[in-house]
This record gives sequence, C-alpha cells and structure tokens, in this order.
Amino acid sequence: MKALSISSPPNLDSLELIEQDQPAPLPGQVGVRIRSIGLNRGDLLFCQNRYFIKPNPGSRLGFEAAGIVDALPADGKSNFKLGDKVALCPMSFDVHSQGTLAEYGAYNEASLIPSPDSVPDEHCGAIWMAYFTAWGGLIEAGGLKPGENVVITAASSSVGIAATQIANMIGANPIATTTSQEKAEILSQLGAPHVIVQDRDDEANLKYAEEVMSITQGKGSDLVFDAVAGPGTHGLVKASTRGGRIVIQGMLDRRPMDIHAGVLMKRLLT
Repeated sequence: MKALSISSPPNLDSLELIEQDQPAPLPGQVGVRIRSIGLNRGDLLFCQNRYFIKPNPGSRLGFEAAGIVDALPADGKSNFKLGDKVALCPMSFDVHSQGTLAEYGAYNEASLIPSPDSVPDEHCGAIWMAYFTAWGGLIEAGGLKPGENVVITAASSSVGIAATQIANMIGANPIATTTSQEKAEILSQLGAPHVIVQDRDDEANLKYAEEVMSITQGKGSDLVFDAVAGPGTHGLVKASTRGGRIVIQGMLDRRPMDIHAGVLMKRLLT
C-alpha cells in the first residue's frame, strides 16, 4: 500500500510517498480502507516540527480520515462488520505509525466513529478535528451555557465555523471575528448573528473590544474562544465581562501576550 512519510529533517520538502505492507488488524482492531482524508493546520505544523506532537524520521502523518471496514481480526470478534462506513477520531491513534495519509490502516475500534450512509465520505473525513476542538473549547473547557455571549476569533477557520454552529445550537450568542468583509459575509451566511471585521492596524484589538461591548449592551463576553493569542489578547480581556472565561486554543500570532496579572485578577477572569 502507499503512504505519505516524513524523512529527516522534518519539513515539507522531506515528504515521501512510500510503499508499506498492508497491516493485518490485531484483536480489538479492524482494517480500514481509507476513502477520504481531512487536512488540518496540525498536519502542516507536524511536518515542520512545530506541533506539540513531534515527528520521527519515517513518521506517517494525518490526523483524521474516513473509510470502509474491510478486514476483521483473526478471532472474528468485532463490533463492526465488513462494509461499515467509519471515520477516525483525531488524536486517538499513533500518528507516527498509523497516520491517515495512506491507502489503508489497522485501527483500534475505540478510534472509530460509525458514519451514516447519508453523509458523503469527503465530509466524514474532514469534520471531526474541527468539531472536537470547538466542542472541547466551548463546552468542556469553557462551560458555555445557553444565553451567554461568546466571542469566536478567527471565525472563518474550520474550527471557528464549527464553534459558531455549536454556539448557535445550544442557544448561546456567538460574536464572530474575522479579517475581511468578504469573510464576514460568508460567516453571516453560515449563521453568525454578529460579525466583527478586525482592524489589522489595531494590534491590541481595542476597537474590537468596543464593538463587543456595543453588541452585548455593555455586558461584555462571558466566554472568549481564541485562536490567535499574541498582543490582541489585551482586547479579549477588555471585551470580557467580570468573571468571564478565556479559552486560548491556538497561536496564529506567535508573539508574546502582554497581559498584566492584576488585570485578570481585578476582572476575575479565568
């Protein structure tokens, strides 16, 4: 079978299409013929040795995919049957040896999510990384509740779109931010009730904080779901209500955050 591998040193130029033996599923595993693959920013960072998971020479890559079960373990014991449509749960398998950028893989059953026939393969293979990240940040870490205001930065990204949809679904009030009017119009079409186009010259996001306060009638945001970090985090603090929460789930701006601890303490932010 063919698979994509990273040689040394890790970078985009070191990607190689290699031939590997097709793995046989062990007990508790099934064999999956890959039919679609989701590409994420994490794949790029992994290739460049900038991700929190570091590649080894010869590592496979790929964090999510969808496919068809086409082999069962030798003992025949499985909760799946041949021909079942499945998606792979991101971060639930060893990307070094089982990365999804391949024609085939043997995966633990706990890593598989049954996929309905009504959902196309290309959708099944490209939704879980974004939606798990958004759900984990908003619901699990951020404790977002119906009726709360939530600011979602970089909202035109896959995670940002997923976060906006989840916030709408639970009855929260999402305030999406993006960097162009064109993206703002797309976000509105996708269901964002409020969209702020950020001023690229306003690095501290102070103007944006004023807009958040205007939208929330002076209350501020109960939760900020931030993918950017950097100096703009100052505006996130200014836009937050007393006792608000900030969940930072990305570092698109890798510059340091300049926030005085006293400001967080005074506003009771977590």
